[in-house]
Amino acid sequence: MTIDLEALYIDLHQHPELSFQETRTAQVAAGHLRDLGYEVHEGIGITGVAAVLANGEGPTVWLRADMDALPVEEQTGLAYASTAKGIDPAGKTVPVMHACGHDMHVTAMIGAAERLVAERDSWTGTVVVLIQPPRSTAPARAQCSTTDCSSASRSPISCSASTSRPCPRASSASGRARRWRHPTA
Repeated sequence: MTIDLEALYIDLHQHPELSFQETRTAQVAAGHLRDLGYEVHEGIGITGVAAVLANGEGPTVWLRADMDALPVEEQTGLAYASTAKGIDPAGKTVPVMHACGHDMHVTAMIGAAERLVAERDSWTGTVVVLIQPPRSTAPARAQCSTTDCSSASRSPISCSASTSRPCPRASSASGRARRWRHPTA
């Protein structure tokens, strides 16, 4: 692996961003994904990132990582503890930290994305990586409902990734859901 995941984690942990303010986090993730050769789409659901890695015929797998932080003061005493401040929806300055581990979500996703590139000769299909802002808040739903999927300036992946509804499950001819299994499993 060429990406220093420990350094990435520490950087994201030290620079948390509140919901819909994750511009730096999105730029960092998009940059790594672009460098890895993914087709990157930014601004999904306000600050989200979608990245596509096509590798021939086969299933499409969606991988998702949250990236927002919480208005909580970090009191861990870690050398890389967050001292970040943010502005909450009420306009109040608040401390911000990754109390739910979304810094690790993004780090692990970038690591997985890199591994998938390195192992391209052992799989086929398409991988869609979503680095997503909060998916269940009113602003997210409002942004998603106003996305113009017919716009030529937005790709189909952008429209698909900007909805808050879950992706349709694969189904068999009988209409029952089926699980995808790795060919070697």
